[in-house]
Amino acid sequence: MRSHIKKMLIALLALIVLCAFVWRLRPHSFADIISVDESTIISLACTANINGLNNDGTTFIDNYELQALTNDGKDFIAIIDILNQTEYQQSFQNLLPWAITSVSSSGSSMNANIFLAWGNTEKDTCFLTVHGDGKVVVSFGESSELFVYHAIDSSMLGQLVNYVQENGTKNR
Repeated sequence: MRSHIKKMLIALLALIVLCAFVWRLRPHSFADIISVDESTIISLACTANINGLNNDGTTFIDNYELQALTNDGKDFIAIIDILNQTEYQQSFQNLLPWAITSVSSSGSSMNANIFLAWGNTEKDTCFLTVHGDGKVVVSFGESSELFVYHAIDSSMLGQLVNYVQENGTKNR
């Protein structure tokens, strides 16, 4: 009888682990991670940050931005298209029983921030940060809770940064 219970517990544990990996590896669309159909987004703003060392060894941080883009503009459509080009996988951090309020990322020379709005109140907004290691951090409205995803296509950040760099305004 004891060996039967032990086998059942091992099988249950294996099933839980299998379900967690299936959950983690299941791809999600951009609309899935922001919990809103992209056609309802009415405006966005995007910044790209690039940092590094100049040839003479001095450090630099360059910031570029595209502000107040509306859903009928070419820049808005281009940013949404870039975000839609990849799928996203959940991070195991999202399974933690407590709220995630900070996220670290391995060293990278660039990141992008995207602020989306689909209404006229703070609760109808979403903020995304895309890190160089493929990590995408999402927060909603007035909440301080963060959700972590991993972009399947790691070139998405480079495409975002290049687009904002070429079409945006450089901050001084």
